[in-house]
Parts: sequence; structure tokens; C-alpha cells
Amino acid sequence: MRIMVASDGSPDASNAIEWLMHFPAPADASVEVVTVIPRQIFDEVNVRTPWSELRAETERGLEAARGRLARRWPTATARLLYGDPREAIPEAVQEAGVDLIVLGARGLGAMASFLLGSISLGVARHAPCAVLVCKGPARPLRSVTIAVDGSPDSSAAFAFFSALPLPKELAAHLVGVVQPLGRYPSSAPDIVTPALISALKQYEEDLRKELEAPLRDAASVLQPRLARATVATPIGLPAEAILREAKSSGSDLIVVGARGLGPLKRVLLGSVSESVLGHADCPVLIGRAPRENTR
Repeated sequence: MRIMVASDGSPDASNAIEWLMHFPAPADASVEVVTVIPRQIFDEVNVRTPWSELRAETERGLEAARGRLARRWPTATARLLYGDPREAIPEAVQEAGVDLIVLGARGLGAMASFLLGSISLGVARHAPCAVLVCKGPARPLRSVTIAVDGSPDSSAAFAFFSALPLPKELAAHLVGVVQPLGRYPSSAPDIVTPALISALKQYEEDLRKELEAPLRDAASVLQPRLARATVATPIGLPAEAILREAKSSGSDLIVVGARGLGPLKRVLLGSVSESVLGHADCPVLIGRAPRENTR
């Protein structure tokens, strides 16, 4: 497995490194930490500019990050990239054939006070591989919530996570959300209302049955390997239900597919995964199925 860690020296980036130290990644993984700075504008042959100082300071921070990762992966490397991080990181990931990109939720930019920084969101949208966005205090992985909806990206997210060397004591909570069609119109004649209610309930039951197969398959993979693997099919808006289930189960990680089966499945990052990413208080692992023409 090839892992790339994006760091900018911010507290969240430092925390992401600590999260990765606890993450169940393979012991023989190839790990590289990268930092992105603006491209050089001025010729510095005769005159040093602030860019030189920026590069020198960045290289010192980059080496410190590499040293921390080397405690677990002795062959960890470091590389300085140039340009816009939202473009440079996905491009580097594509060129290096990276399997997982790891980064903090917020950086040192003007958007650092937001729930999710523009760089982490941009990378999550455009990276061609799995993305781990880290939030909250780093800790060992004891509980995980995995969203299952039968979509290719959801299946890819589960396949990526289940292939990791998971700790036996881990508890997995598999969630397939039944999204209601909506409430019946309040203006409907009384004689029609029971029929509408019955139709809505049948619709929800049909959705629940559609989720049974992928949930059952996922549970059958994890139950022999883990301390516990439970299944839930809550009714509600997908992102809200996933976050609620993760909170109630005390999850240290949420696993979602980049895009689901809804009308927005053609966008780079679906509304459900983006909402989970923006509001979760723990790391979120986003998986995506391979695409053609990803460059």
C-alpha cells in the first residue's frame, strides 16, 4: 500500500500524522509526507527573497514530520511540492499511484476557522484514491461506523477498509440508511390518507430490503474477524442518520463512499459524503471506485 500524508505544519496536519500512527495500515506500507508551497516567482541568483526562507522553514517542518512517521515506517520519505495544494496533491497522488491520502481537516489558511478547510475539501473532491480526513484527538481505533448503500463507491470504501489489518477488538457498525420519500400531503382527503401512508411505508420497506444484501455481505466479511459487527437500517436523511449512528456507537472513524446512488452521483463528491465530512467529529475515510480518465 502506498500512503501519502499532506502536511502544512498546522495543528490539524500534526494531528493527522498522529491519527495515521494509530490507523491500521500495513506495516510494510510505503509512506511519503508532502508539503505544498507557492511556486517561485523571482530569480534568486543575486538576491534572496522571503520565498527562500519559506522553503527552508517548510523543509525543516517536512523533515520533522517524516521523522515522526519513521518511528512506525522507517523508510518514510518526504517531498516538497509547488503550486495550489488542491491541484498539486491530487496530481502527485495520481502520478505516484497512491492508495490512501491522509490530511487534517483544516490548515493554516484563511479558512482555518471553518469546520472543513478549502484544501482538505478540495483534495477529498479530486483525489483519485481513498482519502482519510482526520479530526479530533488521535487515539487507537476501537469503533467504526461504515455506511453501506450498494453503490460502487460505497463498495469500494468497504473493500478498502476491510482489506486493512484490522485489530480483533474493533467493533464495526454497518449502517444502511432508508431515506423516506416524504410526508404525505396534509391537504389529502381523509379517505386517501391511509392509502398514502401505506404506500410510503411500503416504499421504505422496499428500500430496506434492497439494503439487506449489501449489509449482509459486509457483515459476513467482518463478523469472523472482529469483536463485534452490528447492522442498522435507520430511517432518515442519509448524512444525518450516519452521523447520529456514529455518535451513538462512539465511533472513532466513519467510512463512506464518495458518491451514492442518488441524483448527484455524477459529481466528484456527493452531498452525503460531503455533509458527513463537514460535520463529523472524528476522522472520515472516503472511498471511491476506480474511474476512467481521472486526469
